[in-house]
Amino acid sequence: MKKIKIAIIILVCLCLLAIPFKDRIKNSIFFLYGKLMNIGHRKNNTNCKNCDILFNDGINAHEKAYKHEGIKEQKTDEGLIQLGKKNILKSIESNEFYVVQDLTHSQPLLLPKAIDFINELSILYQQKCTEKNIDYVRYEITSVSRSIASVKRLEKVNENAIDNSPHLRGKTFDMSWREFGGNKEQLKLFISALNELKSQKKCFVKFERNGCLHITVN
Repeated sequence: MKKIKIAIIILVCLCLLAIPFKDRIKNSIFFLYGKLMNIGHRKNNTNCKNCDILFNDGINAHEKAYKHEGIKEQKTDEGLIQLGKKNILKSIESNEFYVVQDLTHSQPLLLPKAIDFINELSILYQQKCTEKNIDYVRYEITSVSRSIASVKRLEKVNENAIDNSPHLRGKTFDMSWREFGGNKEQLKLFISALNELKSQKKCFVKFERNGCLHITVN
């Protein structure tokens, strides 16, 4: 009986210690769940067909989206977190539409307009899956808003990272086309949905061969 009481006390203490990290823990659970749900489809990797032609907006195009709106570049991640506390930036987390990976070089925060765009993209992609009568596969967001400090850290490990990254301004995120794995039809429909919104001038998109689509909301 004494051992049971000790075990309960330890469990309660661990739960209390985990409270400040509840969002990160929840995101990790969603991420692992998505991996397990899709593992049967990931035997064969797939390609982002025609993405290099459809999505070739350069850095100058992405910068146009910040001509009239966007946050001031923050020196540290703490600056981004403070903007989140002021509700200037809104939190983005895993849900039934997408998975936010466990981020190491960015914060899961975006301007409200960017989150509205992601919701619109998700619904359009889901509609296309429904029309084709195929299962919806969640896409994965790999990078969100960065600080100057996190960009500097990233430049040491990622050749695509640049000093004037659009990720500094609050409306840019990356999603992984590689993580669709063997789900070729779902990836095709996701690309179709994204290209449809791009054609409506709601975003700028850059295809990156490292497995990402770099998206800035217009």
